[in-house]
Amino acid sequence: MPETAALLGGEPAVSAPTPPWPLVDEETLAAITKVITEETLCPVGAEGTQGEFERRFAEMHGRKFGLAVNGGTAALMLALHGAGVLPGDEVIASPFTWGASVSCILQNLAIPIFADIDPHTFTLDPASIEAKITPRTKAIVVVHIFGFPADMTRIMEVANRRGLAVIEDCAQAHAGKHAGRYLGSWGTVGAFSLQASKNLTGGEGGILICDDREVYERAMSMGTHPQRLYAELELPEFREKIDSLAFNYRMHSMSAAMANSQLQHLEGWTLARGRNAQSLYDEVRGLPYVEIPPPLLETDRHAYYNIPFVYRPDVIPLSRDEFVEALKAEGVQGNIYVRVPLYLRPRFQNHDYFGRGYPWAIAEEPVVYRKGGCPVAERMAKVEFQVSGNYYEDSPELMAQIGAAMRKVGDNAAELRKWFDGRKAGAS
Repeated sequence: MPETAALLGGEPAVSAPTPPWPLVDEETLAAITKVITEETLCPVGAEGTQGEFERRFAEMHGRKFGLAVNGGTAALMLALHGAGVLPGDEVIASPFTWGASVSCILQNLAIPIFADIDPHTFTLDPASIEAKITPRTKAIVVVHIFGFPADMTRIMEVANRRGLAVIEDCAQAHAGKHAGRYLGSWGTVGAFSLQASKNLTGGEGGILICDDREVYERAMSMGTHPQRLYAELELPEFREKIDSLAFNYRMHSMSAAMANSQLQHLEGWTLARGRNAQSLYDEVRGLPYVEIPPPLLETDRHAYYNIPFVYRPDVIPLSRDEFVEALKAEGVQGNIYVRVPLYLRPRFQNHDYFGRGYPWAIAEEPVVYRKGGCPVAERMAKVEFQVSGNYYEDSPELMAQIGAAMRKVGDNAAELRKWFDGRKAGAS
């Protein structure tokens, strides 16, 4: 007789505590106190703790330049601008991501063109990228979704052969690796979020990193204070445009302090996230209704912002959404990330972002987003789910309980089916 599911009145399977995040310990508090008592609260240049964080983060990735900003969205927007994306250019993107990975294209008045994803990693499929390139293509935005490393070797081969810029969206992939190299070190620009849920956080904030001085100066000239521009810009084409018309994307000094103080722990936290994910995968390996990702290459490293799964429909009499709801009742931080691929959402179907059809109104040729455009992404949107949470310290008891919750929901599937049907009948 299976243990009663929580939705049916049983005790939740998960009782072990989740590690607190963001981690605000004495070290972090001391770093924040230092900046608010000894430094300016509004740094406008690469100075103090903010400048130190920019340099340390860039050096960690083997890059020459780092530019701290107030969010991952700002980092992406400036990354595309810095890479030379102009109004009307086409930029290839993933439809299976958070909106900021594509709104950065729209904010530069460029046109998103969606390529399909790999069904195992949810990241852009290099073959699909190649098929979507036209003479109007200027760049590719690669999203290392959930912390999965995209196949940057193949993507960079395509980009270099076709003369395209590559922006790596690493918002969920701090300290992830491909072929032994940190994510964010492969493309023209790497862009990171430091929002409160991220694997490295300043509570809020972001940073972009790159090697090309022209890319760095162009990005900086669109998003920072004139005082910093006068101090750092060297190229005449950007110095002559210094004024106060740029976006105000400065990072707050307390965000810089928090991120800078925690940077030294990122490697250890990332290894622990990986151990926890593998422990959970071992717990549910063999369950017929849950699919776990195949092993990565030894030279790759998943950052595990979330622990992703694929639900196998029709194995038990529950939909994916019902399965996740039952997991939540058991105390699992279950989550569905992309229910509808971006191009099927109203803004794209209606060409309604800035209004009056912009930026699509300036496209050289009409752009139409149709169902079936990225069939893998559409299929995966119906079956993916994750266990959310920042598991930065070893939590074997918690992982065992989450695994037990998945088994418990499966064991109670027939009774849960009756419960959901009864709820539906009562609502009609």
